[in-house]
Amino acid sequence: MSEKKFFDADAEEVEIEKVASAVAETAEKGAGAVAEAADNAVDTAEGAAAIADNAVDAAAEEAQDAVRTSEDMVDANRVWLNKLLDKETEHAAETAEETEPGETGESGRKKKVKSVGREILSWVLTIAIAFLAAIFINAYLFRISKVSGGSMDKTLHDGQTVFISRAPYFFSQPKYNDIVVFDRAQTHRNFFVEIKESLQYNVITLKFTKKSLEHKYWIKRVIGLPGDTIEIKEDGVYRNGVLLDETYVNPAEVPRYSTWIGRTWVIGEGEVFVMGDNRNHSTDSRVIGPIKINSILGKVIKK
Repeated sequence: MSEKKFFDADAEEVEIEKVASAVAETAEKGAGAVAEAADNAVDTAEGAAAIADNAVDAAAEEAQDAVRTSEDMVDANRVWLNKLLDKETEHAAETAEETEPGETGESGRKKKVKSVGREILSWVLTIAIAFLAAIFINAYLFRISKVSGGSMDKTLHDGQTVFISRAPYFFSQPKYNDIVVFDRAQTHRNFFVEIKESLQYNVITLKFTKKSLEHKYWIKRVIGLPGDTIEIKEDGVYRNGVLLDETYVNPAEVPRYSTWIGRTWVIGEGEVFVMGDNRNHSTDSRVIGPIKINSILGKVIKK
């Protein structure tokens, strides 16, 4: 028994030495790792310091570049301003030379006079063209007029503004029931007559001259066309033997045709027969006869 215990004690010592050796080896490895980590930390710190130094150097270089760039810009602006001042000085000198008495100054003044003359002529031509265009429009395309008198009641009233145009008759003739404005004097109308009357009788001149167009232009309704026969009987107006259904006649008064009963008119070429809607108060073709188509200023297109 004592010998067996002895061997067991030796085995425990051997085991203890192994453990101690393992612990020492582990401690050495740990110390080595710590030392290596410390070395790596030092290297990292040195690298960071180097990067910081490089960044400082780069920033310093960029600052120097910015300073150099701003100096270059200042120099460039100084050069540009100097050139501009030199050009202004040269221009002022040239202008001073041109304004001095002599051939060059006289030539410049003549050029200016010609330029002003051309501009004035341009304005005059523009106004003249606009004036002629206004006359053409007023005479042939579109005209504003006012009803004077009550011969067209109930359709049109005294003082009512109407719009007339000759355009509908450029390529056609008047039609039944057209309301037309015509020249009471039956003047043969041409371009020169239109210009003259456009100057005499328009909204502006009438406002200042207070002229009345009541006896110059009349407004009536077309009842008969070339080739028609118009006859008045006790019960109304007949066209080519047919009694007209005249719903437009003023209903406030029954037409009195006693003076005209039995009268007949044959409408010739280039003529129309016109009457007012207010038959008892209208002087029309019953009195003056058929009117010439050429004397018509235009058709009422809006009322």
